[in-house]
Amino acid sequence: MTYKEILYKVTNNQKLNKDEVNTLIKSINNNQVSDVQIAGFQVALLMKGASQEEIAYIASAMRDNCVPLRPKVKGGLMDTCGTGGGLSTFNISTATAIVSASAGINIAKHGSRSLASLSGSADVLEALDVNINLTPSQAEETIEKIGIAFLYAPLFHPVMCKVLPAESDLGIKTIFYTIIGPLINPAFATKHLLGIYKPELLDTVTYVAQELGYTDAMFIHGLDGLDEISLLGKTRINRLQNGKVTTFEITPEDFGLKSCTLDDIKSDTPKYNAEIIKKVFEGKLKGANKDAIVLNTAGALVVGGKAKDFGQGVKLATELIESGKALKKLDELRKASNAYLK
Repeated sequence: MTYKEILYKVTNNQKLNKDEVNTLIKSINNNQVSDVQIAGFQVALLMKGASQEEIAYIASAMRDNCVPLRPKVKGGLMDTCGTGGGLSTFNISTATAIVSASAGINIAKHGSRSLASLSGSADVLEALDVNINLTPSQAEETIEKIGIAFLYAPLFHPVMCKVLPAESDLGIKTIFYTIIGPLINPAFATKHLLGIYKPELLDTVTYVAQELGYTDAMFIHGLDGLDEISLLGKTRINRLQNGKVTTFEITPEDFGLKSCTLDDIKSDTPKYNAEIIKKVFEGKLKGANKDAIVLNTAGALVVGGKAKDFGQGVKLATELIESGKALKKLDELRKASNAYLK
């Protein structure tokens, strides 16, 4: 089927099948579709509204056309990449990835520069002196050696590099940005703590993740508008485990933590956010910033099999920070990633 035939179906409110989606994504990857055509498809799909099945087909096709890596580690891989787009906090999910790695969870931290906030994961890691531009073999080796590496999305997803500029120029947010990006980890991580910025996307993301073969995950939305486990109030969670999904809500007070305001955990420049993370890891900063990392890490520790529940996870996350293990892991990541620059 040609691009024009696919676009005809979308503009006439018809669903695409898996073969049609695979053809389109492969054509984009092979430079057989122009920038104008890519933009036309994105707008048409946005106007039609993508079904859960279509989103799953696109995500699967995007993964099939990525630059893959498969580190040899026991226990599988986990990611903490979220959708972004929510209320802007400092880089909590990036800090969570580092603390989780210090607990012995293998982390393939997928991410990019900010599209909607002041600092994306790539931005803050650069400010922490981490080399974000690892090749697949370098990232594999780093995960195998120290249990964590950053996977800079533009280096692994040629198709995404072609669809995001059109999205940015048009000033729209499509499923490529809001749903698919976080789900297409090029290391094929099957565990995930995934923050989602809109409550209506929770079930869709959960469905797509199951279709992609995720085994253990929490899909989370702070009901105040955060794409993190919220320290502001309630968080709704879809927990995927053993093929089943359960939904529940938690608050910071459930685990002995105090709620805060957005201003207490706000984002600023990458340098500012990096200083927050470093000071928390050094034991120089407590309060809301530390608690936000602890609460999110607790969720990651449950998903990663290191804690049986949030209560145990909060305790372990606190110990990992206060013992200096999280700071040590950050230093290991800095040294290991920069060793490739010599």
